[in-house]
Amino acid sequence: MITGSEHICDVKKEIENAYCNSSNRMGWRLLASPESTMSGARVAFIGLNPGGSAVDVEQSVFAMPAGKSAYVDESWGGRPAGQNPLQRQVQALFARLDVEPSEVLAGNLVPFRSPNWASIGDPKDSLVFGKALWGRILKQAAPSVVITMSGDTTEAVADILGIASLTRFPIGWGNITAQRGEFKGVTLIGLPHLSRFGVMNRTASAHHLDTLFAGV
Repeated sequence: MITGSEHICDVKKEIENAYCNSSNRMGWRLLASPESTMSGARVAFIGLNPGGSAVDVEQSVFAMPAGKSAYVDESWGGRPAGQNPLQRQVQALFARLDVEPSEVLAGNLVPFRSPNWASIGDPKDSLVFGKALWGRILKQAAPSVVITMSGDTTEAVADILGIASLTRFPIGWGNITAQRGEFKGVTLIGLPHLSRFGVMNRTASAHHLDTLFAGV
């Protein structure tokens, strides 16, 4: 169980050890939400891994302070806090789900930073580590809705949750699709990367998203 300061410390040490034993050297980051979301959250939002090539000393590493969300309270790319295009997309997603950003279990499947997935060190081992880590986090937090971003993340989290079949849904962006599946009371919705496909506040995608998120 990932609860209490001792358990949190253990998780931090586990990530740090895995990071040091890998070939990644651009830092790591786990949560874009407070530690409290690991102990219970209705909604989880999971990306593949943190982007960039260097640690921003003004950003948290393990988790955000209580009541804060990196998607609202941090400045990304020199923009005012919460105004980066990806942040605005995720804020629109959380609004659609009627959940406060700081109450979403939000983070990265693989905590090791890289400019893109193609350049991450030890990709196979990094993914194995991330899946094992998030298997325990999701078991503890027990969200009923899990949203993933990018196909690789969706595939990995579907495996974690035991979801064997995903249905594809159009999102009003050419042949780009989202995915959805359910298993044992958990709904998984896999989105394309919202930094490239800004569908959450796009009028042409609205009715497609209504269908994708129906009942959630």
